[in-house]
Amino acid sequence: MSKKDGGAGKQANIARMEEAQRQATIRQGTDQINSTFDSQFTPDFFNKQRDNFLAFQLPQLDGQYGDAQRQLTYNLARNGNLDSSTRGFQQGQLQKTYNTQRTTVADNANSYANSARSNVEQARNNLISTLNATGDATQAASSATNQAAILAQPQAYSPLVDAFATTTGALASQAQADRAQAIANGTYTGGSGLFGTSGGSVRVTR
Repeated sequence: MSKKDGGAGKQANIARMEEAQRQATIRQGTDQINSTFDSQFTPDFFNKQRDNFLAFQLPQLDGQYGDAQRQLTYNLARNGNLDSSTRGFQQGQLQKTYNTQRTTVADNANSYANSARSNVEQARNNLISTLNATGDATQAASSATNQAAILAQPQAYSPLVDAFATTTGALASQAQADRAQAIANGTYTGGSGLFGTSGGSVRVTR
């Protein structure tokens, strides 16, 4: 074997050793990344993301529902319809809207938790990709700690939009149509429909 061949073989051995060391370092760094993420981002963490979302929006939904019920009761009382079939129908419409919106909030809470999980996994994959490119396990461990701290920060939620605006708007439109029909039929007695204005006043206990 020539000196040249021997030198090439030695360089190849060195390259293999360096690559083996690099792969060992990458495995070590990957283990550190996974350990940091897995210890913090447990199923309980994502369940809490869902529960926090519910705790933020459900009280708003309940408050809106209560406001819509009070508005309905006031207008029914003002027009003398508290004991009419109209009351049962309109309350049923509000209840239906409430049930639908509560399901929507629950679905959104699950989606929020799933998005949080996706963000965590994306961050993990990005860190591992960077580690594979640099081979720097120390930096990977430090970055994992920093990234995990950012991902664990409490999130800001958007306020719940008025879930009953469409329903109450539809009731108002229906009341106006009923009023117009009553006037056309000559049966209008001065009331103004469910969501109109009335010349009289009715006191409603809230």
